[in-house]
Amino acid sequence: MDSTFNWNPEQTLLEKVRNLAIKRGQSPESIISEAVRLYIETQLLETVDDDVSDPLIGLFAATPDLAIKSEDILQNEVTEKSGWTSKKPQQ
Repeated sequence: MDSTFNWNPEQTLLEKVRNLAIKRGQSPESIISEAVRLYIETQLLETVDDDVSDPLIGLFAATPDLAIKSEDILQNEVTEKSGWTSKKPQQ
């Protein structure tokens, strides 16, 4: 499907699109299509995130089985210098 748009971009933006197209060996149209596709995907993800009622969901990136493997992860990651140390009481 071909569509034609009348687009009057800022000159610096147009130059950046042209330079990127040359660098990648693509047409400016393909660069703009990719940018629009990525923008729309990002907007759709933000819409899904807005529907989440708990603001802490997704705050930390981790594997889905983090809770199951937590003890193993701690044993593998903790060293003698990790965590709190005990100090002798001052007299």
